[in-house]
Amino acid sequence: MALRFQRFSQGLAQDPTTRRIWFGIATAHDFESHDDITEERLYQNIFASHFGQLAIIFLWTSGNLFHVAWQGNFETWIQDPLHVRPIAHAIWDPHFGQPAVEAFTRGGALGPVNIAYSGVYQWWYTIGLRTNEDLYTGALFSIISFCPILNRGWLHLQPKWKPRVFMVQKC
Repeated sequence: MALRFQRFSQGLAQDPTTRRIWFGIATAHDFESHDDITEERLYQNIFASHFGQLAIIFLWTSGNLFHVAWQGNFETWIQDPLHVRPIAHAIWDPHFGQPAVEAFTRGGALGPVNIAYSGVYQWWYTIGLRTNEDLYTGALFSIISFCPILNRGWLHLQPKWKPRVFMVQKC
C-alpha cells in the first residue's frame, strides 16, 4: 500500500508562523528588504572583505613558514630531497600512547610529526628559499604584511574611505 502525501492545508497557509517562514525563504537574498543594505553598500562590503581574505592568507602563510622553520627539516631536505621526507611540524599531544608515538615518528624525526605532502618544500625551493633563516624572514614579512592589509580592509568600511561603486564594478 503506497503512502500518499496529505494535501496542503489552506488554513495552514494563513497561519502567521507559516507565512513568516515562507516570507523569510522568499526574501533570503533580498538584502534591501531585511537589513537596509543597498547595492552600493554591498559592493563596498565585498571590496573590503577581499582585504580581510588577503590578510588571512598572509597570516596562514606566516604560520606555515614559521612552523616548518621551527619544527621541520627544510635544510636537511635541501641537502637530499630524494631520501628525506619533508616534515611539516611536530605533533605534541599528551594523550598519545607509545604505539601512536611510534606510528607517527617518521622521516628521521625524534618524535611524532606530520609529513608535508603538499609540495610547499618544493615550492619554497623553487622560489629561492634555502635556509631556515629564509623561512623565518618570510614568516616575519608575512606577519608584518598581514597587519596593514587587515587595517586597509577595516579602513574601507569607514564612511570617509569607502570606495565608489563604479570602482568596484569595473574590477
